[in-house]
This record gives sequence, C-alpha cells and structure tokens, in this order.
Amino acid sequence: MADIAATALRLGRPTTSGPVDVADVWINGDIGFVLLLHRRHDGLPAEELYYSLRAEDGTWERPDHLSGGLIGLEVSDRSAVAEALAGAPMAVVTESESLVHTGRGRSGDRDEEEDEGELVHFWELLVTEEADLLEIEHMPQDHPAQTPPPSLRREVTGRPLMLVALLPGERVRVHAMRREGTSLIRLDGALDLHSPGE
Repeated sequence: MADIAATALRLGRPTTSGPVDVADVWINGDIGFVLLLHRRHDGLPAEELYYSLRAEDGTWERPDHLSGGLIGLEVSDRSAVAEALAGAPMAVVTESESLVHTGRGRSGDRDEEEDEGELVHFWELLVTEEADLLEIEHMPQDHPAQTPPPSLRREVTGRPLMLVALLPGERVRVHAMRREGTSLIRLDGALDLHSPGE
C-alpha cells in the first residue's frame, strides 16, 4: 500500500489501483497525507492513512503508515451514505491525531535537524454526492476580521470520503459547494475544524 500512496503523492491526486482505492490526498507544504480504502479479508471496508515528507529535490520519501481500521460504514452504498448524512452536505466519520515527524523541528524551521514530532489532527469527512467542491477557509488567529480569510478549493474526488489534516494551531472552516452553471453555491452546514496548539 505504501507504493500506491507514493504514486498518489507524486500525482497529487486520488488514484485507483485494483482492490485499493485512494480516497484523498492532502498536501500541506512539504508534508503529504494519503487516505486509502480497501476491503479486509473478511469483506469489511477499511481505511489506511499514510504520510510522507517531500525532499529538497521535490521528490516524496517512501510513505509511512500512520493508522488504519474499520470504517463502520459501507461507503460504496449510495443509500447508506445518504442515510448517514441525513440531509447534511458533510459529516465527520472519524477524528484522530497522530504524532508525526513533520521535518519542521521545534521552531517550525525546516532546516532544524531535531524533529520530535508534532501532533497532527485528522478528520475523515463523508461528503454528499451533490457537492462538487470543498472550500477550505484558513482561519488564522491574527487574521483581520474585515478581510476574507485565505482559502483553497478542492475538487470532490468522486469517493464519499475526504481528508482534512491540520498541524498544531491550524483552524479551518469547510464548506461543501456545488456548481450551478458558471456559479458556485455553498451548501448549508459548514464544519469548523481546529487542531489545538502545542
């Protein structure tokens, strides 16, 4: 599975590789996370989370496994997904945190050799099939209230699960959006996600 995660990071997007499906890829600077979906030998759906650091030459190191387990929902069943969402555009399926060697060191400096790890917070979001995009608004504490916060838009992958990974102190607001002609419409039910600072 590490090889599949490496390919997804190199491409910067989800891929399908036989029985293992890349649900989502989350890249934050030189740190990348990959969410994989597969079926266990007993037939139950499961997920695995991998991460990697980008080297100075721009290539990704071999991904390491962070976590994994049962999903608890048949994500390939559209009716089961709709029932779990209960009319909401998104819902948190799992929330977890892992100590990750981010390469930033204690001070956040990439050049610092010592890296004791940082507690990275993860959310796996179940997303309605009506959504075309997720808008991720970064909400820094010192951001002026009168100006819009910095944001990025991520295409919904076609898989019902998408990943959000936040470093310590990061806070975001997630909106599901759909296209209507040339316009983008926000769906009700934004999620506020926050990774506590160290």
